[in-house]
This record gives sequence, structure tokens and C-alpha cells, in this order.
Amino acid sequence: MTMVATSRLGEARHFGAHAPEIEERLALLAEASRVLADASLEPPAVMERLCGLVVPLLGTACALRLLSEDGLWLRTVASASSAPESRARFQALISQRMRADEGLAAEVLDTGEAQGVEAVLVLPLRARGHAMGTLTVWRDAPEPGDSEPFDPGEHLLLQELADRAAMALDVARAYAAERQARQAAEVAAGRLARLQHVTAELSEALTATRVAEVVLEQGLAVADATGGGLWLVDPDTARVTLLRCAGCTPDAEERLRRVPLTEEAPAARCLRELRPVWLERGDALEGMRKPALSSACLPLVVDGRALGALVFAFSMPHGFDEDERAFLQLVAHHAAQALSRARLLEGEQRARAALREAHQTLEAIIQASPAAIMLLDPDGTVRLWNPAAERMLGWTAEEVMGKVLPAVPPEHWDAFRHSLERATRGTVLDGAPLAGRRRDGSAVQMAVWTGRVHPANGPPQCLSMMVDITERQRGEAAQRFLAEAGGVLAGSLEEEETLERVAHLAVPAYAETCGVFLEDESGAVRCVATAGASEASEVPPPGLLVVTRVIQSGRPETRSGLSDADPTSACAGGTFAYLCVPLQVRGHTLGALTFVTSKRAYDAQDLSLAQELARRAALALDNASLYRDARQAIRLREEFLSIASHELKTPISALVLQVQSLMAGLARSGAQFDPERLRRGLERVDRQVKRQTLLVNDLLDVSRLSAGKLELVLVPLELGALVREVAERFEPEFARSGTPLELSLAPEVRGQWDRLRLDQVLTNLMSNALKYGRGNPVRVELEVTEGRARLRVKDGGIGIAREHLPRLFHRFERAVSERNYGGFGLGLWIARQIVEAMGGFIEVDSVLGEGSTFRVDLPRG
Repeated sequence: MTMVATSRLGEARHFGAHAPEIEERLALLAEASRVLADASLEPPAVMERLCGLVVPLLGTACALRLLSEDGLWLRTVASASSAPESRARFQALISQRMRADEGLAAEVLDTGEAQGVEAVLVLPLRARGHAMGTLTVWRDAPEPGDSEPFDPGEHLLLQELADRAAMALDVARAYAAERQARQAAEVAAGRLARLQHVTAELSEALTATRVAEVVLEQGLAVADATGGGLWLVDPDTARVTLLRCAGCTPDAEERLRRVPLTEEAPAARCLRELRPVWLERGDALEGMRKPALSSACLPLVVDGRALGALVFAFSMPHGFDEDERAFLQLVAHHAAQALSRARLLEGEQRARAALREAHQTLEAIIQASPAAIMLLDPDGTVRLWNPAAERMLGWTAEEVMGKVLPAVPPEHWDAFRHSLERATRGTVLDGAPLAGRRRDGSAVQMAVWTGRVHPANGPPQCLSMMVDITERQRGEAAQRFLAEAGGVLAGSLEEEETLERVAHLAVPAYAETCGVFLEDESGAVRCVATAGASEASEVPPPGLLVVTRVIQSGRPETRSGLSDADPTSACAGGTFAYLCVPLQVRGHTLGALTFVTSKRAYDAQDLSLAQELARRAALALDNASLYRDARQAIRLREEFLSIASHELKTPISALVLQVQSLMAGLARSGAQFDPERLRRGLERVDRQVKRQTLLVNDLLDVSRLSAGKLELVLVPLELGALVREVAERFEPEFARSGTPLELSLAPEVRGQWDRLRLDQVLTNLMSNALKYGRGNPVRVELEVTEGRARLRVKDGGIGIAREHLPRLFHRFERAVSERNYGGFGLGLWIARQIVEAMGGFIEVDSVLGEGSTFRVDLPRG
């Protein structure tokens, strides 16, 4: 500094300066050095101090201008004025920017030399050979005749001050740059540390939600932001969906949850343009707990595809310099990468879960499949064996895995091996039949589906699915059997032939012995047909006890392992199984059908088949019975017509002959006709008329009873008096035939009965006794027992055979030949209908050749 000052002093002396002035100027330079050295290395302080030294000692006003960074403009950064009244005008004058390449300033900056114009001196500010700006000094304009405003010595002094100010300014700038660089380095180091922390946290984030948590929890601290949010793009709906929000009110969070990409929201705009949106002023993001005056909206982009948007909001106006913008974009880049990884991981996890679920589903399907599933090597070695295979064939997975399939019998093994070889060449075997065996040695019929499987490593294998079709084949065979049985049973309506066909249907396909049992009208069970039974066996097993029990209960019975020690067995000869099913039709049990075998046990399917066969056999037997009854009815109808024509014709013929005889005798004798002869003739006519009337009444009663129109008129009646009255009416006929009539009547047998109908019953019974009694005594008994009246009519006549008794009271039924005894065969049927209509019953006991006793039992009330 001393050498520079001495040099400047020499120059001052050279320009004619006096010693006092020189000392004053040296003092000013020393003060300038001290002042500039105490400016704390702050450029504004340096410039203000410099202007303060110049004014008012060296000028009335001073302005210091610095070049802009682009070197095109000069901007006033410090000024001073000694006149307070003109300070405002001066400030307005110098506040405007000046072009650095125009006017006096351009010449000063180019030459590096001071230039003066009237009372203005412009000096260059240079340091280290570079122009930094200009120092302009104003003085009052000199009076005319005065010397220049600035003498050479003042030029030198001002230039020295400018050079020292430029040097101080350069030092201050260097210090500020170094401090700024140090601060920037510290900020960068802090940001780098926080970014590393965020990156470490993001590297451990496995879900998009966790990525959002890390970015907002850590990123807000990194960016010094007060709030923010992370949105994900939903390509299907052209919207962005809020994944996480920090610093937002609940209402704002709900409002910002879904934002269309077409809106002008910052997040949507940065996604549309795929570039950051920097909002340094204004309400950049609504709904924050603290008003957001600035925000940064950053797209999360990976491989040119937008995944979402990241927004940081700031409560104060915030200028984003290049470093901060680069830093925030780096945070967004790492967030996008983490989000992409999380999505890939989530996708991989979903794929693994789906694959695991598919494996579990496939395993569950294999385990739950009702079909046997097995994986076989081409040589038949088992690699997979599901529970259905174990249930169907009996072997467990541990017993067959790694071994050749044991379910194929040796005689079928070559064919099965050939099928596996075809399957490995690509031929699909669709439902091929296979006769196999179970672990217990029993046979099983299977349908097999086989296809080729290509494992990831190793030779092709065969996937086989097997279904047990044994029962299906049995069912199909049963259906064929029943169809054939239906045709056989429909081939005849003859009862005996039908019975034989029923017995032979199941032999030998389903039984070794078959028997048909029927129940007769007396309730006795008898075997009517057999097939397959030995000649020495009259009743095939299981015997009459079992058959009778089945017929009475109407429920089938089955047994396996029946031996001769069993009391229900009707034969000896070892162990056998049997089925006994009822023959039922129209709610009535006709009999039973038995099946016996010693070769196997009968099961539920055999029982079902036997019941169906029994139902069809019962229907066939019922049809045969109906056919027999129809033929019998036709025969009875023909007999009835024959008898009716004979019975109706006989009295009419006798009546006609008697009338002709009387008329002829009357014509011959005239008034001399014998009265006795006339009386006898009229009596014969009367008998024939009564007989004809009885026949007609019987026919009318049949019509009424068949139509259900029989009406009873119940009146108080003393039954003994009615019996005497009917006996008196029959007395002449009994006397004429020489048949004694005996009455044994209890006194006062009273009750409520239909007099006319009981007269008809008594007339029929006495007429039969007279007709069939062969002149032997007829005894009529009447008694009272426990409130009931009992009437017996007993004759000693021809009697009735035992086999005819069950049908004696049927319509048109007769126990004797119509050629020897007249009548329609309706009297006893009508009597039964009348008695039963009054709540009683009628029955008969008879011994052929010894007579019959008819009993009538009537309630009295």
C-alpha cells in the first residue's frame, strides 16, 4: 500500500499538486483503505462505503454501477448525494438500468480509462483485468473561465479509490462466492444424506402404500415442505387416485382422492405434459392445513410411462433454484423407481399367489375328484395316486407309489402297456374299458381316459383317469333283463303259463333257484311254481315261514350266509343267500317271489331289481287273473242267460198250457164245467205267476244292489212272528214235498229291521232248504245273545263241497248243476247284501251229503 501511495504521490507532484493537498489526499486513501477493509467482506457494504468516501469530499454525487451477468446492462447498486433536496430526483435518475454497450460507459469499459464530460467523471471498476462496472462522480458545473471540474490529481485519486473499491468488491465477491459455495456444499451434503436415507427407506418399501409413506414422511423433511401427496394413475378410468396425503384436511383429502387427468390441477397437468410444474407464487394447492403459496408437482415416470404424480407444498413463497429442482426431481425419480419395483413385486406376489392358489386348487381338485387320478410312467410305474383311486381299488398311495400299477391283472397287462405307449405318442384314450382288480381280489370294471403329460424335465408321462363302471354295467344289464322280462311276461295271459315264466325269469342270471308263492282265499300260502330247484325239494328256500312273513308284512327280506341251522331254512345243503319280495299290485299282496344263490351275496341293487321284477310279475299275474275273471264272467253271463231264458220260459210255458187247458175244458163243458177242476187249475196258475214274480224280483234286486240303490225301511219288528208267517206261507209246499219243518223260536226277539227285506232273506233260506233238503227235516232256530238276534236254518240235504263254500254267496254262483236245480244263483248273494246292509253277517257250514246250516246274525238296534 505504501509503494502504491508513493507512486501516486509522485504522479500528483508531476501534475503540479502542492504538498498540503498531497498529504490530504494520502490521508483520504488511507481512510479509504481502512473503511474498505472494515466492510465485513459484504459487497453491498463495500459499495455503500465507497460512495460515502467520494461524497462530499470529491464530488456532490456518486453512483456505482455493476455489470449484469450477461454483460449487457449496468445496474446501480449504490449511490450517494450531498444535497438532501435533490436526493430523490437523483435516485430516480440513476435507478434505471443502462446499456453497457452504449455511450460513455461503453467507452470506459472497453478502454479501461476514465472519461469526463463537463462536471461528470466516469471511472472503470476493474479487478484482475476484468471490468466489473463503473464509478460515476458528479460535481457542480464550473463557472465560465474556471478550470476543468476535475484536475489530474483528482483523477488519480478517484481512480485509486475506484481501483481499491474494485479490489475490495472482488475480494467480497470471492468471499461471498466461497461462502455460497460452502453453503451450497453443506446443503448438497445435507440433501445427499437425506436422499440416501430416503433411498434406503425406499429400497425396503415392498408396496405402493409403503412407498407413499416413505416419500411423504421422509421427502417432506428433505424438501422442507409443509405438505404434499402422491397420486397413482388409473389407466382404465383416465384418473389419478390419491394414495397418500400429508398436511391435508379431511375434506380436501376426500376431494382430491380422484382427479381426472383432463382437469387443470397441477398433478394432472404435470402427468399430461410429463414434466415438472413449478408454482412459486399463489395458492398452489388448496385444502392444506397451512396455506400453500408454492408447490412442486413432479411426474413419476419410468421408461417413459407415467405411474403417478408427487406434489410438495410450501407455506411460504418459494423460489426453486436449479439445484433444488434437480434434487426434487431426483427424489421423484427414486420414488418412481421404488413405486415401479413395488408394483413389480406386488405383481410377482400376485402371480406367485395365483400360482400357489392354482396349485392348491389343482391339488384340491385331484384330492376331491370322484374319479381315480393317477400319473404313470410309460412302463406303468405310479407317480401320482389320489384318494379316489385308493377308495376304488383299495391300495394306499404309500403302497403303490414308485411301483408298477397293481390293479391290472396279468392277463390284461400287455394290452394296458400298449395303451400307455400309444398315449405317450400323443393318442388320447377316451373311456377305454378295462377289467381290473381290487386289493381284496374282487373284480372291477373301469372306464379309462389316458393322455400324454409333458413334465418340465424328463420323458413324457401318462395321466390316467379311471371311473368304476361296475355298477353302471350292472344297472344296464338289469335294465336289459327287465326289458326282456317285460316282453316275456307280456307274451301270455294264461295264469299257469305266466307263473312258470315268472319262475324261470331270474334263473340262472340272478339266482340258482326261484319260487313263486301265492296266497289263496283262505289265507293259506302255497308254492305254485319253481325254477332251478332240485326234484326232491317241494318248497324252495328260504321256506314258508319267511314267505308268509313277507306276504303278511308286505316288506321284503334278504339274508346272506343262511345255513341249515337257521330255523327259517327249508332245506339243508350249506350256506346260501336269498331274497324274498312281495308280489303287490293295486295295493294288494298276491304272494311272494324268492331268489336263492350260493355263489355270492345279494346287495341293495339286487334287492331293487328283485322288487322291480316282482312288481312286473305281480302286474302280469294280476292281468292273467283279470283275464281269467273276465273269461269266467263271460261264462257266467252265458250260463246266466241260458238259465234265465230257461227259468223264465218254464213258468210261462206251464202257465200257457194250464190256461189253454182250462179254456178248452170250459169250451167243451160250458156251464157244466167242474169247479174243483177250475180251482186246481187256478192254483197251478197262481204258483207259476208267483214263481215268475220271484224271478223278476231277483233280477230287479240285482239291478238295485249293483247300482247302490238298495233302500231299507227300518221299523220295530218282532222277528219270531215274521219267521212264523214265512213258515206258514211255505207250509203247503213243505207238506206236498213231505219235508218236516221244525221251529225253535225264542220269545220276544225284537229289533229295528226292514220287514220286507228280512221276509225276502227268510224266503230264500227256506226255499233253498226245501229245494236241496231231499225230504229230510228242516229246522229253523231263533235266539238272542248279547243284544244280537241269531237265526239258523238247517237242512239234512245234499250238502255243499268245501271248495265251493267261499264262492257260495257270490253273484251267479251255484254249488249244484243248473240242469238238476233251477234258479239264477242270486238268492244267497241278495240275502248277503241285505243282511250286511243291516249291519249283520251271513255264513254257512256244510258237509257234502249231510246237509247245510245257514246262520244269520243281526244287531237289534
